[in-house]
Amino acid sequence: RVKFVIVVLDGLRPDQLDEAVTPNLAKLSKIGLRLARHTSSFPSETRVSSAALSTGAHSSAHGIIGNRFLADGRSIDGSSLSALLTLGSERGGVLTAATIGEVLAAHGRAMLSIGSQSQGSFGLSSWGSWQAGAPAFWVHDPSKFSNNAALRRIAPTFPMLTPDEAPARATIERVVDLFFAFLKEEALPEVSLLWLSEPDITYHMFGLQHPTAREVLHEVDRQFGRIFAWWSEKGEQEEVQLIAASDHGHAIIGEKISVLDHLQRSGFKVGAELTPDVDAAITAQRVVNIWARDREGHLLTEMYHSLSEEPWFGVAFSRKASDGAPLIADTLPLSAVMAEHQRSADLSFVLADCGPPVRDAWSDGVYYDGAYPIGAGMHGGLSAHELSSLCILAGSAFRSGVVDTPTSIVDLVPTILSSLGLPLPSTMHGRVIEETLQHRGDSDQYDVEDASVSIASSGRRATVFRERYRQRLYLKGAAVTQLVRPKHDKPDANPAQLEA
Repeated sequence: RVKFVIVVLDGLRPDQLDEAVTPNLAKLSKIGLRLARHTSSFPSETRVSSAALSTGAHSSAHGIIGNRFLADGRSIDGSSLSALLTLGSERGGVLTAATIGEVLAAHGRAMLSIGSQSQGSFGLSSWGSWQAGAPAFWVHDPSKFSNNAALRRIAPTFPMLTPDEAPARATIERVVDLFFAFLKEEALPEVSLLWLSEPDITYHMFGLQHPTAREVLHEVDRQFGRIFAWWSEKGEQEEVQLIAASDHGHAIIGEKISVLDHLQRSGFKVGAELTPDVDAAITAQRVVNIWARDREGHLLTEMYHSLSEEPWFGVAFSRKASDGAPLIADTLPLSAVMAEHQRSADLSFVLADCGPPVRDAWSDGVYYDGAYPIGAGMHGGLSAHELSSLCILAGSAFRSGVVDTPTSIVDLVPTILSSLGLPLPSTMHGRVIEETLQHRGDSDQYDVEDASVSIASSGRRATVFRERYRQRLYLKGAAVTQLVRPKHDKPDANPAQLEA
């Protein structure tokens, strides 16, 4: 029976692979199968990606719509498990889609989870597994998630880690140490998910090209190399399939702005939560989300017009109104990016790319609203750099070479479950990546269709670049272009009619 070991390298952009810096990943990409057009879900944030990976679904199904979002007027910090649990319970309601952990548990199978990301992210990525008593090692507090017997034996043999280590060198080493400690005592379960919180932490500190970032990336590769060496020597012979993947990419902060300050200067009563003296609540980083107290009133339209004239305002979305059209005219529906959920904001927009002319910025420079410095790495938006994700598959189940058909983080779980002979929940958006499989890939040719959507208004056109492949939508990027439209031109079609 095949088994899977998935190693997530948080925030690793595929174009960062380098034979000198990442020799192990480079070697795996040569002997395995590299997915050349692999992308994240939207927003391309870690908690959203954790949920997307575990559910095989986008946020419109799983309900984790951002790293931080509002529910019932309250701010939910997705890095906190206790905050997430206010949305439901350990048995349901937090995620509104089925997970691989739940499917495995329901069929008497198990998943080993070891991670160094935030508590909330770890809980989401291994949801349904730790609740069922499977071994779940969250390295910052190994007793937090599971009372599993193997965990109780193994975890106390390691000293506590330094809290909030950054860069997190010892922290990611602990993930791999725990994996090998588990292997010494227990048989490998059907699925193992190992999540390394680097290079993401260091990219946020220094950017992608800083010497420290390259050193940490080399260390990430070295830790992955320990797993790769075990797999090459023993795991491959035991039908273990090795997957190296990232949850999102990174852009570079080129300019910083404050949407909250802008709205307050414009006379709007906005804040972090919907308190009695606040008319609209906002969360902001690369994606700005706004929840208004009076959802059907004119406030949202007024805010949109105040924001849309700014150079940092990118592609905007709004939830559907009762008539099925976007709540705010001149915006795309959230369903266009698979992000329409009952928890969704009323108005969401991505901060724009700022491009090379600004401060001699990088070609991947973007506007950002938050605490990280200019020049640091950032993600969450719809730029190709933020969406681009690493995925390399190796083992007897997979072909070798390069697959250049569109694939996404939501396709991994369906592919794994199908290979294990387990059913796919109806909530999954992803597909089985048939073209990667050694014995099941078919010879049929499928067209990749352009499924991009756009809307024009007030002298600007906002476009979300999408592709449709095998009846699934894949996000590829977004852009805003300025228009000089003659007065007699007609506006674009109603975005409610756009196919999502």
